Amino acid sequence: MRMVRRGLYWIAACAVVLGTFWWGYVRQPAEAPPEERPVPVEVEAVGTAPIEQTVELTGVVMANQRVELASKVAGRIESLSIVKPDGSRQSVDVGLAVTRDQQLAVIDHDMHLAQVAAAEAEVKAKQVQLAEAQRESQRIVGLFQAGSATEQARDQAATASELAAAGLNLAMANLELAKINLRESTIVSPLDGVVTARYIDEGNLVAQGQHIVSLADIKTVKVLVAAPERYSPQICQGMPAKIAVDAFPDREFETTVYCVYPALDEQTHTLRLEIRLANDGLLLRPGMFTHVKLVLDHRDKAVVIARDVILGGKIDSPYVFVAENGRARKRIVEIGLTDGPQCEIAKGLQGGESLVVNGMQHLADGTAVEVVRLEDIQ
Repeated sequence: MRMVRRGLYWIAACAVVLGTFWWGYVRQPAEAPPEERPVPVEVEAVGTAPIEQTVELTGVVMANQRVELASKVAGRIESLSIVKPDGSRQSVDVGLAVTRDQQLAVIDHDMHLAQVAAAEAEVKAKQVQLAEAQRESQRIVGLFQAGSATEQARDQAATASELAAAGLNLAMANLELAKINLRESTIVSPLDGVVTARYIDEGNLVAQGQHIVSLADIKTVKVLVAAPERYSPQICQGMPAKIAVDAFPDREFETTVYCVYPALDEQTHTLRLEIRLANDGLLLRPGMFTHVKLVLDHRDKAVVIARDVILGGKIDSPYVFVAENGRARKRIVEIGLTDGPQCEIAKGLQGGESLVVNGMQHLADGTAVEVVRLEDIQ
């Protein structure tokens, strides 16, 4: 019996020793934390650059001025041509360049000259009648004062004198009207521009108010733009604007906002603005569709980074990672101006810091990092 107890004792002792050995030399190393491995990342030095905040809108090119010339007098079109400096004539056709006050058409000029001459003769006749009536009135007044004429005769003479004066005034008004018609029978250009349409041919009869030609000034063009209401506080007269058209995809026309309409459109609730620019070479044609970029704000020297390296921003504050002494450091940033794929960092970053631009999705604040090239990360 004693031998059995002694055997059990030695078995228990061996089990305790073996258990202690297993716990100290086998189990403990298995639970030791693994060695930390750095995360490969690519970094770029934070720099400064100019940045603009812009808004892109659409518009339509229009002539700076457009005039529909109509006849104020009726008659036959004697001439529909301009007189060149050498005295020769050129027909008024679409595309013809004209200058201000240049003669374009003549309508029954001789007839209106005759009407002016007749009106002048009528004026002279009325002047003679008035002089005769005034002399007669003075004679009757003298006789009335001497007691040789009645009061009725005096009044009749005075009335005849007033009627003669009124007749003269009417004749002079008719003369002025005839002179106006004479001037209007010669149609001149009210602006420097080009002929954009011709509605009648030479030799035809034209009615009063009928259109003859259409003119447009396209040396300067304007672009009408409608901007969403939310941009109205930032849009003002004189702000920079850039114009692009599909006809010249590699060219951008720089100008400024000419005017901003004081009221929003009641139907669309958009802010209308007008942009004018010199049309050098007449490249821009009325009716062209335009892409308008308005510069809402500008910084000459700002901390600028790519927008796709910024994390967060939906629930938590936007942040980025920088590499410092082999560790990733989380930086809460404040975003300023944005321009397409780039944005300004108003707070949180400084020039010269090492910004993590690839591999930041696998980082936390304090994570060990290894700076490598992009192809090594992939």
